[in-house]
Amino acid sequence: MHNVMNWLAYAAGALCLLATTAMTAPTAQAQTGDKTVSDFYKGNTVYMTIGSAPGGSFDLYGRIVGRFMAKYLPGNPTVVPQNLPGAGGYIAASKIAVTAPQDGTYIAGIPPGAIMDPIIGDPNKSSKPLKLTYIGNAAPNIEACFLRTDAPAKTLEDVFDKEIILGVTGTTAGSGYGYALLLRNILGLKLKIVAGYVSTTEIVLAMDRGEVQSLCNISYLNIIATKPEWFANNTVRALAYQGSKILTEKEMAGARPVASYAKTDEQRQILSLYDRQGDFGRPYVAGPGVPPDRVKALREAFMAAMKDPELRKEVEGRGLEVSPMSGEELQKLVDDIYATPPDVLKKLQTALGY
Repeated sequence: MHNVMNWLAYAAGALCLLATTAMTAPTAQAQTGDKTVSDFYKGNTVYMTIGSAPGGSFDLYGRIVGRFMAKYLPGNPTVVPQNLPGAGGYIAASKIAVTAPQDGTYIAGIPPGAIMDPIIGDPNKSSKPLKLTYIGNAAPNIEACFLRTDAPAKTLEDVFDKEIILGVTGTTAGSGYGYALLLRNILGLKLKIVAGYVSTTEIVLAMDRGEVQSLCNISYLNIIATKPEWFANNTVRALAYQGSKILTEKEMAGARPVASYAKTDEQRQILSLYDRQGDFGRPYVAGPGVPPDRVKALREAFMAAMKDPELRKEVEGRGLEVSPMSGEELQKLVDDIYATPPDVLKKLQTALGY
């Protein structure tokens, strides 16, 4: 009996000690959080996984962001870029979410499709929404439609009654062809769709030759930078664009968001859902299990990098945009998108041709 009482006393003391430790540990962590993060990253390597092939603007942007984040992360770790293309960035996102260490040493720049396709893409695919921690978004990717000025329609409003010839990439729902179907099926636009172009560059050439009268799914900044003669000679005008941002460039005068042409709340909801992926054109993510203090450090380093005058000079000097969104803002945006009612998602998928 005496031994039993001693054991009970020991157990009670151990429980008290555990309870005290549990209550005091967060306070101790908070007091030394910055130092702990700095110690972890000092001399360490952070891998920036880039969900695209080397050489493109997405790859270039990821390398620049990684280099400048190293400057602002506590401990100044080395940041090493690694390209992991495939499945529209989903392979890179899966690595960060599932197989990479959840300690803050693996982050990724992924195309927005890796986030959106699991909910608005082909429902027969096995890809599912991934649990990710959002570090921030470097810039939106606002895509627009452009129209030759000798076409019978002069505005998107006219296309409800007058047919135009629209050139698109691909022949499936997940390509530019799918977006053309969306415009026709949801808005009721009169579109003669010429499908199968390999790239938007080919469609630009087709526009110059007069083979097609319109193109969509291309960055408006790209067109302004690469085709200034279209606007100078008044041969092509901006027709409409995706997203809700009000564009002020003179080349976009007269163009409105596509969703503003919706005639019902349901049309507006479907078009806005599709367009919202343009709000986060260059998202950066970490794994779902990264400790909160390191998430905080990664987010702060990302925003500091985005504000760095040298980064802005380098990025803008290459014709790219810097318009950052914080990790917290991006997290909320994606959470809101993922909360879309299933019936709306189904209608969007059907309109895209799935």
